[in-house]
Amino acid sequence: MNAADVSPVRHGVQDRPLTSDAPDSYGTPGMVWNLVVKVAARCNIDCSYCYWFRDPSVYAAPKLMSERVADQLLVRVKEQIALYSLPEFYMVLHGGEPLLWGRANFKSFADKCRRVADETGCPVRVGTTTNGVLIDERWLDCFQENDIGITVSIDGPAHVHDAHRKTFSGGPTHALVERGIRLLESRNIPFGILAVCNPAFAAKEYLDYFSSIGATQFDILLPDSNFDDPRQSIGKFYRDLFDFWLAANQKERTVRIRSVEAMLSGLIGGRSESEAFGYGSEELCTILTDGTIEPLDVLRIAGASSTRTSCNVFDNALQDIVSDPGWKAARDASLDLCEKCRNCKYMMACGGGYLPHRFSKEKGYDNPSVYCDDLYSIFEHLQNVVQKNIYISKPDGENLSVSDAMKISASVTPAATEPQLRLNR
Repeated sequence: MNAADVSPVRHGVQDRPLTSDAPDSYGTPGMVWNLVVKVAARCNIDCSYCYWFRDPSVYAAPKLMSERVADQLLVRVKEQIALYSLPEFYMVLHGGEPLLWGRANFKSFADKCRRVADETGCPVRVGTTTNGVLIDERWLDCFQENDIGITVSIDGPAHVHDAHRKTFSGGPTHALVERGIRLLESRNIPFGILAVCNPAFAAKEYLDYFSSIGATQFDILLPDSNFDDPRQSIGKFYRDLFDFWLAANQKERTVRIRSVEAMLSGLIGGRSESEAFGYGSEELCTILTDGTIEPLDVLRIAGASSTRTSCNVFDNALQDIVSDPGWKAARDASLDLCEKCRNCKYMMACGGGYLPHRFSKEKGYDNPSVYCDDLYSIFEHLQNVVQKNIYISKPDGENLSVSDAMKISASVTPAATEPQLRLNR
């Protein structure tokens, strides 16, 4: 895998509605072709903001995925590929902390994925998102020998990272994670980086740290929060993040920040490659350690068993999940924006914000994002900057201002498009 492939899950369909005021024109769900596979339901560190453990039902699941469940999952994957002639299938091994599953299980799973690929002619790609603590030379061998894409979670410099990502005894974890990153670099193994925004610290502190470790492709995620949670303003952080990204890429593209590029792409009429931004349907499927098939895992921040469905890999084909009421409710909620969002000039670029961030006990998902005011200020800032400073080069050599491109985009009815690839954590 190359560096562009190492970010984890690619996300479902993001076709454009026929008009900006017709968010219900997406039709039927697409085919299941990418999965978050929870191979471990426990973790080896204690992150204060972790969405996974906000749902106590996760403790009822097996700690690790058994070989029986993993094998049955691959039976369903092979069926799915054959039934729908899929050109590609992608899985991210996730947790908890996925490396707790062990190298032997990673190797066995990768071997069986290659077998499915050989038998179907469809590439079956595997990645993992890890906190990095367990990475050692033997894990490097495993990643390289089995072509497993790697994303490491690290929240910038030690004083930022260690504020929320601690050991169970309350100790720091930053040095352990950085050691793992240095090991990856020692083998020239490409990897992605995920951080979570802490608006108590400046965006520049994150960027300076990532620069110091040679990271040029990364993302900084919005903190997971809904209307029933305390939260901080993120507007200044992301406005500054965009300004730093723009300055770094003035002469040539040297730094890629997924969230920034997703917002910018949506703003000028392109496609977002982030599930947190841009209008589109939420179609992710998650496989639990017991084989249960569920929707987007981050929806667990809505409370106990909030992602429960009746589907599992033993009794159901993967495509059956799109008919499950729980999964359908999540997809419908991602498209059925509240009135405030439908009337917003940034509806397409923002998409109402990340679905889990719209939840309240009072109104369910019939809300704008908890970060609505911040997101509006961010898009206003981006629009003001790009209209003055950024031009689009047309194939004929003409430079088109972004403001003119936006006017053209708004006046043209978009044609039907292929399923959009949206990257998850």
